[in-house]
Amino acid sequence: MSMKAAEYASAFCDAFGAELHVVHVCMPMVSPYLAVPHSSGVDFSMSDVEVKADAKVRLEKVTKDLFAERPSIVYEAVVGAPWAGICDYAKRVGIDLIVIATHGLTGLHHVLIGSTAERVVQHAQCPVLAVKNVEKDFMVT
Repeated sequence: MSMKAAEYASAFCDAFGAELHVVHVCMPMVSPYLAVPHSSGVDFSMSDVEVKADAKVRLEKVTKDLFAERPSIVYEAVVGAPWAGICDYAKRVGIDLIVIATHGLTGLHHVLIGSTAERVVQHAQCPVLAVKNVEKDFMVT
């Protein structure tokens, strides 16, 4: 779903000649003393700095085809709660518009899982476009 939001963000950047910031928020490393199954894939030996660096490299790999022709792009990974990391980054860097994917969950799923997109809309200091994967596309001209 994030790739759908990335397509929208890329189109807005083309239309307005803007710089694109692609941001991934990593959860902070948890204590190795917590009961986490060994098979969980969590590497407790990595510091938050290493986690951010690894996430940034992976982010670039995942989006390289989509943004191959983009002249001005910034890749960033931050550590924190997803909604707070996005809002803090946008405020610190002076982002004009946040484009974020949303699952569009309702009812019990929404209550249990919560909504990063909803919290970003509530707390961001700039406009936020929440993109659903299943909705009709539109073209930015």
